[in-house]
Amino acid sequence: MNSRFGTKIFTAALITASAAGAHAQLTTATMFGSVTDSTGAAIPNANVVLTQTLTNFSRTIVTNGQGEYRAEFLPIGPYTVKIDAAGFKQELRSGIVLNGAQQVSLDYKLEVGSTDTSVTVTEEVPLVNIGNSTMSRTIDNREVDNLPLVNRDTYTLLNLVPGVQNVTQENSIGVPMEHVIINGASDNMVGQVSYYLDGGLNMTGVRNTGNVIPNPDAIEQFTLETNNFSAVYGRTGAGVMSVLTKSGTNTVHGSVFEFHQETNFNSNAYQQTTRTPYHINRFGATVGGPIMKDKIFLFGSYGGLRQITPQNFKTVVPDALQRAGNFSENLPTTAPATGLGACATTLNATDKATTAFGGKFFVCDPVTHQPVAGNRLDLDPNFVPDPVAAAVLAQNVPMPTPNTGNNNNYYIGNIGLRNQTDEYLIKGDFQIFPKHRVTLDYFQSIGTQNSLPSGSNLPGWAINNYVYRQQNANISDVWTVTPSSVNQLWISYSRMLAGRVSTPAKSLAAYGSDISVQGTPSLPDISVAGFFHLANAISGPVAGDNVYGLRDVFSTTKGKHTINIGAEVYLERDRLETLLNNYGTFSFANTTVPNTAAGQSTYIKTGNGMADMLIGHPNTMGQDSPDDANELYWNYGFFLQDDYRVIPNLTFNLGIRYDVQTAPVDNQHRIAVFSPGTQSSVSPSAIPGQLFPGDPGVPDGGVATNYNHVSPRLGFTFDPFNTGHTVFHGGAGLFFDSVSGNEWMLSQNFQPFAVRETAAFSHVSSLQHIYSTDCADFAGCVSPFPFYYSKTNPRYVSPSSLVFVQQGMRWPYNTQANFGVQQQFTRDLAISINYVGAFSRKIPLFIDRNAPVYNTANPSMNTATNYNCRRPYQALPFGTGTACANPAVGAKYYSNAYVIEDGQNTNYHGLQITLEKRLSQHISVKSFYIWSHSLASASLQTTGNIGNSGGTEPEDYYNLGLERQRSDNDIRHQSSTSVVWKPDYFSHFNPVVRTLLNGWTISAIVTFRTGKPFNITTGSDDNLDGDNNDRPNLLPGTTARTLKGPRSSEIAKYFDTSVYCKNGAAGCPAGAGPSGLDGTVRENSLSAPGFRNVDASIFRDFPIYDRVKFQFRGESTNVFNLVNPNAPGGTLGTSTFGVINSGANMRQIQVGGRLLF
Repeated sequence: MNSRFGTKIFTAALITASAAGAHAQLTTATMFGSVTDSTGAAIPNANVVLTQTLTNFSRTIVTNGQGEYRAEFLPIGPYTVKIDAAGFKQELRSGIVLNGAQQVSLDYKLEVGSTDTSVTVTEEVPLVNIGNSTMSRTIDNREVDNLPLVNRDTYTLLNLVPGVQNVTQENSIGVPMEHVIINGASDNMVGQVSYYLDGGLNMTGVRNTGNVIPNPDAIEQFTLETNNFSAVYGRTGAGVMSVLTKSGTNTVHGSVFEFHQETNFNSNAYQQTTRTPYHINRFGATVGGPIMKDKIFLFGSYGGLRQITPQNFKTVVPDALQRAGNFSENLPTTAPATGLGACATTLNATDKATTAFGGKFFVCDPVTHQPVAGNRLDLDPNFVPDPVAAAVLAQNVPMPTPNTGNNNNYYIGNIGLRNQTDEYLIKGDFQIFPKHRVTLDYFQSIGTQNSLPSGSNLPGWAINNYVYRQQNANISDVWTVTPSSVNQLWISYSRMLAGRVSTPAKSLAAYGSDISVQGTPSLPDISVAGFFHLANAISGPVAGDNVYGLRDVFSTTKGKHTINIGAEVYLERDRLETLLNNYGTFSFANTTVPNTAAGQSTYIKTGNGMADMLIGHPNTMGQDSPDDANELYWNYGFFLQDDYRVIPNLTFNLGIRYDVQTAPVDNQHRIAVFSPGTQSSVSPSAIPGQLFPGDPGVPDGGVATNYNHVSPRLGFTFDPFNTGHTVFHGGAGLFFDSVSGNEWMLSQNFQPFAVRETAAFSHVSSLQHIYSTDCADFAGCVSPFPFYYSKTNPRYVSPSSLVFVQQGMRWPYNTQANFGVQQQFTRDLAISINYVGAFSRKIPLFIDRNAPVYNTANPSMNTATNYNCRRPYQALPFGTGTACANPAVGAKYYSNAYVIEDGQNTNYHGLQITLEKRLSQHISVKSFYIWSHSLASASLQTTGNIGNSGGTEPEDYYNLGLERQRSDNDIRHQSSTSVVWKPDYFSHFNPVVRTLLNGWTISAIVTFRTGKPFNITTGSDDNLDGDNNDRPNLLPGTTARTLKGPRSSEIAKYFDTSVYCKNGAAGCPAGAGPSGLDGTVRENSLSAPGFRNVDASIFRDFPIYDRVKFQFRGESTNVFNLVNPNAPGGTLGTSTFGVINSGANMRQIQVGGRLLF
C-alpha cells in the first residue's frame, strides 16, 4: 500500500481546500441567504418570516447590515417565506421543502413599491449546496414511498448513497446489528458509523452497530453523511446516519398497510430446480394529527412481521442393525491387510464409491486394533455399549425413512422456524410556548427468531431462540433565544436487551451422563462423521447495552459568522452474558488406526465415528465455562464550528472538536495486558506475562484513556459566478473513532476469567463418566467445572489460549478529504464531480504474540502437531522426538497470546460523480458512478470474534507485511440509479382511458458494480504454525488471472487454477519467511464476478373518499432474474477450486396494499 501517496493527496487537499460542513442539526434544517434590491444592494432590517405550513410553526429573522439572514434548527417540512422591507413590495415564496441536516441557500430580490403590494413566487430548493463541503445524501419520504422496497427494510436504500460499499445485517449474538461500510472504512471491532434516530443515539456499543429503525411508513427521511462532516458530530470516524420519523400535523393523516411474500412468487435459487419455501407477512398502521391546532401534535405507528420458514432434512441415520453394533451392511469387499496395519487398509474403488447404509468401512476392536469379524461389533468381546449414547440415539435420532431408495439410510423430514417482530412508535411535538418547540418520542421493537444451529441436520434436538427488545426515548427542546440565536437540547436513552437461548433447557445429564454444565443447561453438540450432526451453538441469555445521552448545541449568527458551540456526554453500559460451549462438544470422526505398537498403545477407538459413538469414545471433546462480561465507559465531546461567510459567494467552515472516550471498565477488573516474563503482583500465581489492573502501569481499563483527541476540520464553498448554480467545494478533517465494548470484553472470555477448551480433550472414553475416564486431560480425573475466576488463586487449563489488550493502545482515527464541483444546469438538473479520500489509522487487529517460531537451525524439529512447544513464551516442553509432552498437572503454559493491537491502516481514493433530475416531465432520476481503489494492511472486516474469524487470520504473525492487500470491499467501479416514472399522459382522453391509464407509478433501482476481491488459500498448514489459512505461491513464469468466455465456462473454471502451488511441494518455488513456507500470493488477489441488478415496483392509488385512497403495489428484486454468480471456491486442491457453486438471490416478488388518508 502506498501510504505516502495518500499523505501527499491529503496534504494537497489541505492546502487547496478545507472542509467540514456545518450540519449542526440531526433533526432540523438551516436556511440562509441575502435580501437585496434590483441593483444588488443589500437591504438591512428586512423581516424574513419562515412558516412551516403543516404545523404553522413560524420564525422571524431580521437581516443584518449586509442584508443577510440565517435561521438554524428549523423543523423539517414544507415552508413559505415572507419578506417585508420598508419601501419594497412584500414577497411571498412557497414550495420550499427542508430536509433534516440540510443547509438551504435562498436569496431574494425585492421590487420597489408599497408593502401593501405582494409578489408571490413558487420556488424549489437549489440542487447544489453552497453551505458546506460535507458529502451526504438524503433519502426523503417520497423516495421511501416510491422506490421498490422488497422486505420493507429501509436500510437497503443506503445502497443509493455514493461511497457506501456494503450494507449487511446479522444477528449472531441476539442483537440485530446493521453494518455499513463507507469509503473503504473498516468494521474491525470498531464500527465507524454513528446511527441516530430522531436525534438520539441508536446503536449498540457492544460492536458499534446500528439498531432497528421503524417501518418505512413511519419514516420521514434519513441522511447519511459520508465525508467531512461537521465538528458537531463525533464518536465515529467514517459517517453519520440520521433517521427522522414522521410527525403529527394540523391535518389527520396516516396509513394502514400489509405486504406479502410467498414461495410461488419467487424464482428458483441459483442452480436449484425447486423453490425455497418462503412465507412472510408485514403489516401495520400509522396515524398523526393535531391534539391542539398549531400547538400539540401526535404521531403513532405500529409494524408487525410474521414469518414461518420450513427447514428440510435429508440425513443419513443409523438403522436398527447399526444401532445394535451390527455393521455387516458396511463390510468392505476389500480384503484387509495383515498385521498392525490391518485397520488402515485402503479400500478399493468400488468400496469407496458405495454410499448404501452410510458407506463401506472397517470396524476395529478398540483394544486389539484388528477388524472385528464380519464388522459385527455387537459380537466383539471388547464391545461395551455406552448407555448415554444409546439413550441419545433412541430418543433423538429417528430411524431411516422407508422407501428412500438405494438403501441410503436417509431420514427425510422438516420443521417450521418462526420469526416475529412487533414495533411501536409514539411521537409528540409541542409548540405551546412561543420560543420553545419540544419533541418527545418513544420507539420500541420486540423480536423473536428461531434458527437451527449451524450444521444441524436433524429435527428435535436444539433450537436457538434469538430474542430482543429495543427501546429508544428522546426529548428535544429548540429554544429560540433571540431571532439570531437558537439552542437545541437533547436528552436521549436507548436500550437493547437481547439474547440467544437454546431449547430445550436440558443437558447430557438428562440421558444419564455425569457431565458438569456450568450455567444454564443445554444439549451438547454431537457430530458423527458420515452420519448425522446433533448441533448446538453458543448461547447467551443477555446481550446489549444501555446508553444515556445529553447533548446541547447553541447557534448564533454575528455578522458574517455563524457559531455553533456545544457539548455532549454519553454513558454506555455494555453487557454480553454468554454460555460459550458450556454444554460440551463431542466429535466422533472417522480416524485412521495407527499401524505401530506405540501408536496403538494410546488409541482407544474403532476407526469409525458411528461405531465410536456406540462405545462413547469421541475423537475430541471440548467444553467451556460461561462468562458474564460487562463494560462501562463514557463518551465526552466538546465542539466549536464557525461558518464564516467571507463574501456572499464564499464561505469557510472552521471547526474543532475534542473527544474523550474513557477506557471501558469491568466491575471485576477482568482485563489483561501482555508483558512477557513479568509476574503479576496483583495475582502472584497468575501465568507469567499476564498482568491485571492494579499491576504497575496497568490502569482499571487495562490501558490509559487517551486525552489527545483534538480534531480540526476545515472547509470552503465558492460560488464563482454568484448565481447559485456553480459551486466549488473542498476540505479535510480529522475524525476519531470509539472502540467497541466487545473489543474490551474479549479478555473476559478467556483464562483465567473463563475457560475455553474447544476440541481440547482427546482421551474421553465414556459419555456416561466423562471426566473420571480421562485422567490424561482432567487433573485428578475430576471435572474442572464449575470454573470461577479468583484474583488470588487464578486457575488455568493448559495450554491456555489468552487474550490481551495492548499496553499504550491508541484509539483509531480517520483523515478525510474531498474536492469537487457542483453544477445546476436547469431548475431540475444538476451534476457533481468529486474526489473523495479517506485514510484510517490505528485500526485494531488480533496479533498472536506467542505464535510458533519456525526452527531454522533444525528444520526437522518443525511438525504440523508440535507448534505448541515452539512458542516463544511459556511453551509446552518437548517430549520424545519432535512431539510435545503432555503438560504436568498444575503447570501453566500458553498456546495463543492474542493481543488486540492498534497498528492497522486503510486507504481509499475515489472519483464520485452524481446526477440528479428532479421530478419533471413525469420522471425523476438520481444516479451515481464511482471509480475507486481501497487498500488495507490486513483483512479488517471482522465482527470482533477471536482470531479475526470475521476476516482471515494473518498467514504469518512475524511477517505482517504479507497481509497488505486490496480491502475486502475494494469495488473498482460502482453505479446505482433510481428512477421514478409517473406516465400520466392521458389527461385529455375520455374518462375510461384516464381512469385506466393515469395514476400509475413505475420505479426502479438499477445497480452495476465490478466484483469484490476474494482469497486463494491452500486449506492447509504449510508453514507449520497451527493455522490452516496459508496461501499458495505462483509457479515460475505464471500470472494469476481470471478466465473469460461463455458463462458456463466461467462457472466451471473462473480463474486459471494451474498457476498455483502449495508451499513445500515439489516444483513449487520457495515462499516468504524464514521457513520459505509462507505463501507469496496476496490476499484478495482476484476479483469475483461483477453484479448487475434491477429492482422494480409498480403501484397505483385508487381514490375512495375525499383524501382517502387505496394503493396497490407490486414490487420485485432482480426483476429480470439476472444471474449474479458469487466468488468461486478458493481452496487449492479441492474439487470446488475455481468453481462457482452459488449466486446472489434471484427474483423475489412482494405484493401489498396501503390505505392512505
